[in-house]
Amino acid sequence: MALGNALYLLTATVLLSNIDLTTCSNENSKFLVNSRLEVNVKSLLSEICGTNSSLLSIGVKSLSNEYSDRTVENLCGNETTEVLLWIPVGNFGNLAELGSSSRYLGKGAGDEDFAEYCSYDVTTKSCATDSGAVEGSILLLAEKFPERYELRDLVYKKWKNSTHLGTPILAYATLKNREPAYKYVDQDISYLADTRIEYVLPSTVTHGVKLSVFRGKTETYKLVAGETYYSRVFKTINAIRYMSPYSTINITVVGSEGRDYREFRAKLVTVYTDEEGYGWSKSLLSIEAAMIETKLTETHVEYALPVNLYDSQPPALPSVLPIVNEGNSIVDKGIVAKPENIHIHISELDFGQAYPGFRSVAIGAAVLFFSVLGVAIIDIIRRVIANRRAKRLHLGKYSRT
Repeated sequence: MALGNALYLLTATVLLSNIDLTTCSNENSKFLVNSRLEVNVKSLLSEICGTNSSLLSIGVKSLSNEYSDRTVENLCGNETTEVLLWIPVGNFGNLAELGSSSRYLGKGAGDEDFAEYCSYDVTTKSCATDSGAVEGSILLLAEKFPERYELRDLVYKKWKNSTHLGTPILAYATLKNREPAYKYVDQDISYLADTRIEYVLPSTVTHGVKLSVFRGKTETYKLVAGETYYSRVFKTINAIRYMSPYSTINITVVGSEGRDYREFRAKLVTVYTDEEGYGWSKSLLSIEAAMIETKLTETHVEYALPVNLYDSQPPALPSVLPIVNEGNSIVDKGIVAKPENIHIHISELDFGQAYPGFRSVAIGAAVLFFSVLGVAIIDIIRRVIANRRAKRLHLGKYSRT
Protein backbone atom coordinates (compact mmCIF):
# COMPACT_ATOMS: atom_id res chain seq x y z
CA MET A 1 0.00 0.00 0.00
CA ALA A 2 2.82 2.41 0.85
CA LEU A 3 4.55 1.67 -2.46
CA GLY A 4 1.29 2.26 -4.37
CA ASN A 5 0.67 5.58 -2.63
CA ALA A 6 4.21 6.70 -3.35
CA LEU A 7 3.88 5.78 -7.03
CA TYR A 8 0.55 7.61 -7.23
CA LEU A 9 1.99 10.74 -5.62
CA LEU A 10 4.96 10.69 -7.98
CA THR A 11 2.68 10.36 -11.02
CA ALA A 12 0.40 13.19 -9.91
CA THR A 13 3.37 15.43 -9.15
CA VAL A 14 4.96 14.86 -12.56
CA LEU A 15 1.79 15.24 -14.61
CA LEU A 16 0.06 18.11 -12.85
CA SER A 17 1.64 21.47 -12.15
CA ASN A 18 1.17 25.05 -12.99
CA ILE A 19 4.66 25.82 -14.16
CA ASP A 20 5.14 28.05 -17.23
CA LEU A 21 8.42 28.74 -19.02
CA THR A 22 8.35 32.20 -17.49
CA THR A 23 9.97 33.92 -14.55
CA CYS A 24 7.22 32.79 -12.18
CA SER A 25 7.99 29.08 -12.69
CA ASN A 26 10.52 28.94 -9.88
CA GLU A 27 8.12 30.64 -7.48
CA ASN A 28 5.22 28.25 -8.14
CA SER A 29 7.25 25.04 -8.25
CA LYS A 30 7.15 24.79 -4.45
CA PHE A 31 3.35 24.46 -4.51
CA LEU A 32 3.40 21.16 -6.40
CA VAL A 33 5.70 19.18 -4.15
CA ASN A 34 3.80 16.11 -2.86
CA SER A 35 0.58 17.31 -4.50
CA ARG A 36 -2.25 14.86 -5.12
CA LEU A 37 -4.76 14.83 -7.95
CA GLU A 38 -8.47 14.90 -7.14
CA VAL A 39 -9.68 12.14 -9.44
CA ASN A 40 -13.41 12.51 -8.78
CA VAL A 41 -14.15 16.22 -9.16
CA LYS A 42 -17.92 15.83 -9.69
CA SER A 43 -18.33 13.81 -6.53
CA LEU A 44 -16.33 16.32 -4.53
CA LEU A 45 -18.30 19.30 -5.83
CA SER A 46 -21.63 17.56 -5.22
CA GLU A 47 -20.67 17.02 -1.60
CA ILE A 48 -19.33 20.52 -1.02
CA CYS A 49 -21.92 22.43 -3.03
CA GLY A 50 -24.97 20.87 -1.38
CA THR A 51 -27.54 23.23 0.03
CA ASN A 52 -27.00 21.90 3.56
CA SER A 53 -23.24 21.90 3.35
CA SER A 54 -21.34 23.77 6.05
CA LEU A 55 -18.36 24.25 3.70
CA LEU A 56 -19.83 26.91 1.40
CA SER A 57 -17.90 30.17 0.93
CA ILE A 58 -14.58 28.49 1.70
CA GLY A 59 -11.63 29.67 -0.37
CA VAL A 60 -9.98 27.55 -3.03
CA LYS A 61 -6.41 28.48 -3.91
CA SER A 62 -5.76 29.14 -7.61
CA LEU A 63 -2.39 28.07 -9.00
CA SER A 64 -1.91 31.04 -11.29
CA ASN A 65 -0.56 34.50 -10.61
CA GLU A 66 -3.04 35.93 -13.12
CA TYR A 67 -6.07 34.98 -10.98
CA SER A 68 -7.10 36.03 -7.50
CA ASP A 69 -8.45 33.70 -4.81
CA ARG A 70 -11.77 32.09 -5.63
CA THR A 71 -14.44 30.70 -3.34
CA VAL A 72 -16.19 27.35 -3.47
CA GLU A 73 -19.44 29.16 -4.30
CA ASN A 74 -17.86 30.41 -7.53
CA LEU A 75 -16.24 27.07 -8.11
CA CYS A 76 -19.58 25.26 -7.85
CA GLY A 77 -21.11 27.40 -10.58
CA ASN A 78 -18.10 27.28 -12.87
CA GLU A 79 -17.92 24.43 -15.39
CA THR A 80 -14.38 25.30 -16.50
CA THR A 81 -12.66 23.67 -13.55
CA GLU A 82 -11.34 20.27 -14.62
CA VAL A 83 -8.20 19.80 -12.53
CA LEU A 84 -8.17 20.05 -8.72
CA LEU A 85 -5.13 19.30 -6.56
CA TRP A 86 -4.64 18.59 -2.87
CA ILE A 87 -1.46 20.36 -1.79
CA PRO A 88 0.26 20.35 1.64
CA VAL A 89 -0.58 23.50 3.54
CA GLY A 90 3.08 24.15 4.21
CA ASN A 91 3.76 24.67 0.51
CA PHE A 92 1.70 27.86 0.47
CA GLY A 93 3.63 29.63 3.19
CA ASN A 94 1.60 32.20 5.09
CA LEU A 95 -1.87 32.10 3.53
CA ALA A 96 -2.93 35.10 5.60
CA GLU A 97 -0.59 37.24 3.48
CA LEU A 98 -1.05 35.46 0.14
CA GLY A 99 -4.81 35.67 -0.29
CA SER A 100 -7.91 37.53 0.74
CA SER A 101 -9.81 34.48 1.99
CA SER A 102 -9.63 33.54 5.67
CA ARG A 103 -10.74 29.91 5.27
CA TYR A 104 -9.76 27.21 2.81
CA LEU A 105 -11.07 23.74 2.10
CA GLY A 106 -8.78 21.07 3.56
CA LYS A 107 -8.57 17.45 4.67
CA GLY A 108 -6.18 15.17 6.49
CA ALA A 109 -3.15 13.87 4.62
CA GLY A 110 -3.44 10.37 6.10
CA ASP A 111 -6.00 7.93 4.76
CA GLU A 112 -7.53 9.57 1.68
CA ASP A 113 -10.42 7.14 1.39
CA PHE A 114 -11.83 8.11 4.78
CA ALA A 115 -10.50 11.66 5.11
CA GLU A 116 -13.08 14.16 6.27
CA TYR A 117 -13.23 17.59 4.70
CA CYS A 118 -12.46 20.44 7.08
CA SER A 119 -12.30 24.20 7.19
CA TYR A 120 -8.74 25.54 7.46
CA ASP A 121 -8.42 28.84 9.33
CA VAL A 122 -5.44 30.88 8.15
CA THR A 123 -5.31 32.76 11.48
CA THR A 124 -5.16 29.79 13.83
CA LYS A 125 -3.58 27.51 11.19
CA SER A 126 -5.93 24.68 12.19
CA CYS A 127 -8.47 22.67 10.19
CA ALA A 128 -11.76 21.97 11.98
CA THR A 129 -14.81 19.83 11.26
CA ASP A 130 -18.15 19.46 12.99
CA SER A 131 -16.55 16.72 15.07
CA GLY A 132 -13.48 18.74 16.05
CA ALA A 133 -10.00 19.61 14.81
CA VAL A 134 -8.09 17.40 12.38
CA GLU A 135 -4.70 16.34 13.66
CA GLY A 136 -1.57 15.77 11.63
CA SER A 137 -0.67 17.04 8.18
CA ILE A 138 -3.30 19.00 6.28
CA LEU A 139 -3.89 19.15 2.54
CA LEU A 140 -5.60 22.20 1.00
CA LEU A 141 -7.66 22.18 -2.20
CA ALA A 142 -6.31 24.17 -5.15
CA GLU A 143 -7.47 24.44 -8.74
CA LYS A 144 -5.20 24.44 -11.76
CA PHE A 145 -5.79 26.53 -14.84
CA PRO A 146 -4.60 25.38 -18.27
CA GLU A 147 -1.45 26.85 -19.68
CA ARG A 148 -3.05 27.53 -23.07
CA TYR A 149 -5.76 26.53 -25.53
CA GLU A 150 -5.25 25.45 -29.13
CA LEU A 151 -7.95 25.97 -31.74
CA ARG A 152 -7.45 23.55 -34.63
CA ASP A 153 -9.25 22.21 -37.73
CA LEU A 154 -11.47 25.26 -38.25
CA VAL A 155 -14.30 24.69 -40.74
CA TYR A 156 -16.26 27.86 -41.54
CA LYS A 157 -19.87 27.92 -42.62
CA LYS A 158 -20.57 29.05 -46.17
CA TRP A 159 -22.34 32.26 -45.16
CA LYS A 160 -21.09 35.27 -43.23
CA ASN A 161 -22.85 38.35 -41.91
CA SER A 162 -21.17 41.55 -43.14
CA THR A 163 -21.90 44.98 -41.67
CA HIS A 164 -20.68 48.37 -42.90
CA LEU A 165 -19.45 50.38 -39.91
CA GLY A 166 -18.37 53.70 -41.39
CA THR A 167 -15.74 55.63 -43.36
CA PRO A 168 -12.83 56.64 -41.13
CA ILE A 169 -10.27 59.23 -42.25
CA LEU A 170 -6.89 57.52 -42.42
CA ALA A 171 -4.38 60.17 -43.56
CA TYR A 172 -3.90 63.69 -44.93
CA ALA A 173 -1.47 64.93 -47.59
CA THR A 174 -0.87 67.80 -50.04
CA LEU A 175 0.04 67.83 -53.74
CA LYS A 176 2.05 70.83 -54.94
CA ASN A 177 3.07 71.76 -58.47
CA ARG A 178 5.89 74.33 -58.39
CA GLU A 179 7.08 73.80 -61.98
CA PRO A 180 5.40 75.29 -65.07
CA ALA A 181 6.37 72.27 -67.22
CA TYR A 182 4.63 69.68 -65.02
CA LYS A 183 1.07 68.65 -65.81
CA TYR A 184 0.57 65.68 -63.50
CA VAL A 185 1.74 65.32 -59.89
CA ASP A 186 1.65 62.03 -57.97
CA GLN A 187 2.58 61.04 -54.44
CA ASP A 188 2.58 57.86 -52.32
CA ILE A 189 0.67 58.25 -49.05
CA SER A 190 1.13 55.86 -46.11
CA TYR A 191 -1.69 55.08 -43.73
CA LEU A 192 -2.42 52.64 -40.89
CA ALA A 193 -4.76 49.71 -41.52
CA ASP A 194 -6.18 48.24 -38.31
CA THR A 195 -7.69 44.77 -37.97
CA ARG A 196 -9.57 43.52 -34.91
CA ILE A 197 -10.39 39.83 -34.42
CA GLU A 198 -12.51 38.39 -31.63
CA TYR A 199 -13.24 34.70 -31.14
CA VAL A 200 -16.59 34.02 -29.47
CA LEU A 201 -15.95 30.73 -27.69
CA PRO A 202 -18.18 28.58 -25.45
CA SER A 203 -18.59 29.57 -21.81
CA THR A 204 -16.47 26.59 -20.74
CA VAL A 205 -13.34 28.35 -22.04
CA THR A 206 -11.64 30.29 -19.25
CA HIS A 207 -11.03 33.94 -20.11
CA GLY A 208 -7.49 35.25 -19.81
CA VAL A 209 -5.77 32.02 -20.89
CA LYS A 210 -3.50 32.03 -23.96
CA LEU A 211 -5.22 30.90 -27.16
CA SER A 212 -3.38 29.73 -30.28
CA VAL A 213 -5.29 29.54 -33.57
CA PHE A 214 -3.90 27.08 -36.12
CA ARG A 215 -4.39 26.81 -39.86
CA GLY A 216 -3.24 23.30 -40.63
CA LYS A 217 0.00 22.89 -38.68
CA THR A 218 0.84 26.60 -38.78
CA GLU A 219 0.04 28.88 -35.86
CA THR A 220 -1.64 31.94 -37.38
CA TYR A 221 -2.71 33.93 -34.31
CA LYS A 222 -1.62 34.18 -30.68
CA LEU A 223 -4.57 35.53 -28.73
CA VAL A 224 -5.95 35.65 -25.22
CA ALA A 225 -9.29 33.92 -24.68
CA GLY A 226 -12.07 36.44 -24.18
CA GLU A 227 -10.02 39.40 -25.46
CA THR A 228 -9.84 41.16 -28.84
CA TYR A 229 -6.78 40.67 -31.04
CA TYR A 230 -5.41 43.88 -32.58
CA SER A 231 -3.26 44.02 -35.70
CA ARG A 232 -1.83 47.20 -37.26
CA VAL A 233 0.12 47.44 -40.53
CA PHE A 234 1.27 50.28 -42.78
CA LYS A 235 -0.13 50.42 -46.30
CA THR A 236 0.47 52.80 -49.21
CA ILE A 237 -1.90 54.37 -51.72
CA ASN A 238 -0.91 56.49 -54.73
CA ALA A 239 -2.57 59.84 -55.47
CA ILE A 240 -2.19 61.34 -58.98
CA ARG A 241 -3.76 64.57 -60.19
CA TYR A 242 -3.70 66.92 -63.18
CA MET A 243 -2.55 70.28 -61.81
CA SER A 244 -1.87 73.72 -63.23
CA PRO A 245 1.50 75.28 -62.48
CA TYR A 246 1.88 76.92 -59.07
CA SER A 247 -1.16 75.22 -57.56
CA THR A 248 -1.74 73.00 -54.54
CA ILE A 249 -4.42 70.45 -53.62
CA ASN A 250 -5.18 68.96 -50.19
CA ILE A 251 -5.76 65.19 -50.10
CA THR A 252 -7.66 62.97 -47.68
CA VAL A 253 -7.35 59.17 -47.57
CA VAL A 254 -10.71 57.70 -46.63
CA GLY A 255 -11.43 54.03 -45.88
CA SER A 256 -14.49 51.84 -45.61
CA GLU A 257 -14.59 49.78 -42.43
CA GLY A 258 -16.61 46.58 -42.29
CA ARG A 259 -17.30 43.78 -39.85
CA ASP A 260 -17.68 40.09 -40.72
CA TYR A 261 -19.36 37.57 -38.44
CA ARG A 262 -18.51 33.96 -39.35
CA GLU A 263 -19.48 30.79 -37.52
CA PHE A 264 -17.27 27.71 -37.56
CA ARG A 265 -16.65 24.26 -36.09
CA ALA A 266 -13.26 23.42 -34.58
CA LYS A 267 -11.30 21.21 -32.20
CA LEU A 268 -10.39 22.83 -28.89
CA VAL A 269 -7.29 21.37 -27.22
CA THR A 270 -6.68 22.20 -23.56
CA VAL A 271 -2.96 22.07 -22.74
CA TYR A 272 -1.36 21.87 -19.29
CA THR A 273 2.33 21.75 -18.35
CA ASP A 274 4.28 19.54 -16.02
CA GLU A 275 7.13 20.52 -13.72
CA GLU A 276 9.66 20.30 -16.53
CA GLY A 277 7.75 22.75 -18.70
CA TYR A 278 6.62 20.16 -21.24
CA GLY A 279 3.03 20.40 -22.45
CA TRP A 280 0.54 17.60 -22.21
CA SER A 281 -3.02 17.67 -23.49
CA LYS A 282 -5.78 17.36 -20.95
CA SER A 283 -8.77 17.21 -23.29
CA LEU A 284 -9.82 17.38 -26.92
CA LEU A 285 -13.27 18.85 -27.47
CA SER A 286 -15.33 19.60 -30.59
CA ILE A 287 -16.91 23.05 -30.31
CA GLU A 288 -19.03 25.45 -32.33
CA ALA A 289 -17.92 29.07 -32.15
CA ALA A 290 -17.75 32.27 -34.18
CA MET A 291 -15.19 34.82 -35.30
CA ILE A 292 -15.81 38.58 -35.56
CA GLU A 293 -13.33 40.37 -37.82
CA THR A 294 -13.33 44.15 -38.22
CA LYS A 295 -11.08 45.62 -40.91
CA LEU A 296 -10.79 48.08 -43.80
CA THR A 297 -12.52 46.77 -46.91
CA GLU A 298 -11.60 49.62 -49.30
CA THR A 299 -9.57 52.84 -49.36
CA HIS A 300 -9.64 55.77 -51.77
CA VAL A 301 -8.30 59.32 -52.14
CA GLU A 302 -10.50 62.40 -52.00
CA TYR A 303 -9.21 65.66 -53.53
CA ALA A 304 -10.09 69.11 -52.29
CA LEU A 305 -10.48 72.14 -54.61
CA PRO A 306 -7.16 73.36 -56.05
CA VAL A 307 -5.82 76.67 -54.81
CA ASN A 308 -2.99 78.98 -55.82
CA LEU A 309 0.33 77.97 -54.35
CA TYR A 310 1.20 81.61 -53.64
CA ASP A 311 -0.82 84.22 -51.80
CA SER A 312 -0.47 86.94 -54.43
CA GLN A 313 1.62 86.37 -57.57
CA PRO A 314 4.01 83.56 -58.48
CA PRO A 315 7.70 84.39 -58.85
CA ALA A 316 8.42 86.38 -62.01
CA LEU A 317 10.16 84.41 -64.77
CA PRO A 318 11.41 85.77 -68.11
CA SER A 319 8.96 85.16 -70.94
CA VAL A 320 9.99 83.73 -74.28
CA LEU A 321 8.66 86.65 -76.35
CA PRO A 322 8.31 90.25 -75.22
CA ILE A 323 4.83 91.71 -75.18
CA VAL A 324 4.18 95.21 -76.59
CA ASN A 325 1.72 97.29 -74.62
CA GLU A 326 -0.42 100.19 -75.83
CA GLY A 327 2.42 102.67 -75.43
CA ASN A 328 4.68 100.64 -77.77
CA SER A 329 7.06 99.92 -74.88
CA ILE A 330 8.37 96.44 -74.26
CA VAL A 331 7.20 94.97 -70.95
CA ASP A 332 7.88 91.50 -69.51
CA LYS A 333 4.71 90.36 -67.80
CA GLY A 334 6.25 87.05 -66.56
CA ILE A 335 4.18 83.87 -66.09
CA VAL A 336 0.73 84.09 -64.53
CA ALA A 337 -0.81 81.03 -62.86
CA LYS A 338 -3.37 79.37 -65.08
CA PRO A 339 -6.92 79.50 -63.68
CA GLU A 340 -7.82 76.03 -62.41
CA ASN A 341 -10.90 74.14 -63.49
CA ILE A 342 -12.47 71.15 -61.78
CA HIS A 343 -12.83 69.26 -65.08
CA ILE A 344 -9.72 67.63 -66.54
CA HIS A 345 -9.23 68.16 -70.29
CA ILE A 346 -6.36 66.29 -71.95
CA SER A 347 -5.26 67.91 -75.21
CA GLU A 348 -2.93 66.38 -77.77
CA LEU A 349 0.08 68.00 -76.11
CA ASP A 350 -1.05 66.90 -72.66
CA PHE A 351 -1.61 63.35 -73.87
CA GLY A 352 1.94 63.19 -75.15
CA GLN A 353 3.27 64.51 -71.85
CA ALA A 354 1.20 62.08 -69.83
CA TYR A 355 2.49 59.15 -71.93
CA PRO A 356 5.99 60.05 -73.17
CA GLY A 357 6.93 58.47 -76.48
CA PHE A 358 3.38 57.42 -77.31
CA ARG A 359 3.38 59.28 -80.65
CA SER A 360 6.64 57.62 -81.79
CA VAL A 361 5.36 54.16 -80.84
CA ALA A 362 2.07 54.79 -82.67
CA ILE A 363 3.83 55.96 -85.87
CA GLY A 364 6.17 52.97 -85.83
CA ALA A 365 3.28 50.54 -85.37
CA ALA A 366 1.37 52.14 -88.23
CA VAL A 367 4.37 51.94 -90.59
CA LEU A 368 4.92 48.27 -89.73
CA PHE A 369 1.25 47.39 -90.20
CA PHE A 370 0.89 49.04 -93.59
CA SER A 371 4.24 47.63 -94.80
CA VAL A 372 3.11 44.07 -94.09
CA LEU A 373 -0.27 44.78 -95.68
CA GLY A 374 1.39 46.19 -98.83
CA VAL A 375 3.69 43.18 -99.23
CA ALA A 376 0.72 40.82 -98.89
CA ILE A 377 -1.30 42.70 -101.55
CA ILE A 378 1.64 42.74 -103.98
CA ASP A 379 2.13 38.98 -103.52
CA ILE A 380 -1.58 38.32 -104.22
CA ILE A 381 -1.44 40.43 -107.44
CA ARG A 382 1.72 38.61 -108.56
CA ARG A 383 0.07 35.19 -108.07
CA VAL A 384 -3.07 36.23 -110.02
CA ILE A 385 -1.01 37.48 -113.01
CA ALA A 386 1.13 34.27 -113.03
CA ASN A 387 -1.98 32.04 -113.01
CA ARG A 388 -3.59 33.93 -115.90
CA ARG A 389 -0.37 33.72 -117.99
CA ALA A 390 -0.02 29.95 -117.31
CA LYS A 391 -3.64 29.39 -118.31
CA ARG A 392 -3.24 31.32 -121.58
CA LEU A 393 -0.02 29.49 -122.54
CA HIS A 394 -1.23 26.12 -121.21
CA LEU A 395 1.68 25.84 -118.76
CA GLY A 396 1.96 24.04 -115.42
CA LYS A 397 -1.36 22.62 -114.19
CA TYR A 398 -3.07 23.98 -117.29
CA SER A 399 -0.94 21.88 -119.74
CA ARG A 400 -2.75 19.18 -121.82
CA THR A 401 -0.24 16.45 -120.98
